[in-house]
Formats: sequence, C-alpha cells, structure tokens
Amino acid sequence: MHNLELDGYYSTALVSSFPSNAFGLSDMAGNVWEWCLDRYDVNSYSRDAAEGKISNPKGSESYNDPREPYAPKHLIRGGSFLCNDSYCSGYCISRRMCSSKDSGFNHTGFRCVKDID
Repeated sequence: MHNLELDGYYSTALVSSFPSNAFGLSDMAGNVWEWCLDRYDVNSYSRDAAEGKISNPKGSESYNDPREPYAPKHLIRGGSFLCNDSYCSGYCISRRMCSSKDSGFNHTGFRCVKDID
C-alpha cells in the first residue's frame, strides 16, 4: 500500500483540519487512535449487553486481555491514518482496540469527553 496523501497529509493531520459533523464534533475517526479512560476487558461488551447497559457503557472495573493477562490496558478508539482494508479497517468511532499505558506510537492520541449531566 502507498500513501497517496489524498487528504494532503503524509501522517497525522492538524486538529480540526476537516469539517465537523452534524453534532459539531471533528476528528473523531481516522487521524490517530484515541486513548480512552475505559479499561480493556475482552468480555465487557457482551456482559454490558446482557445487563442492558448498551446506550452508554462505562467500561470494566478490571483489566482483562487474555493475550497479555499481566498488562493493564485501556481502550483506544477511532482508528488512525495507518488503517486500511488490509490492516485494521478502523475508520469508525466505535472501532476499538487496546493499548498499555507505556505504549508510545505516532498514531495514538487521546479523546477528551464531557458528561452531559
């Protein structure tokens, strides 16, 4: 795969480089994976769905990644400029992966949120 720079950027784009959506949000997918407060638990979504917590899940109380059981990980969301159909197909705000806090990549940032309450 070759980066054709169709968006004008070789790697990450500056914040608000693209128009915001109907909610006034910009840069929610595709620039960098966004580090989230939620702890990664491979079972949390199925457990939340079974308990009826599907509209705004708060994440797990504990860490659970069977691939690396001793590495506490958090969710990262939104995909990055590196995603493509042959790698991770992650251009979606609900797309999730996980990362440990000692990871440092040029395709990972963070997501700021605010409760509406």
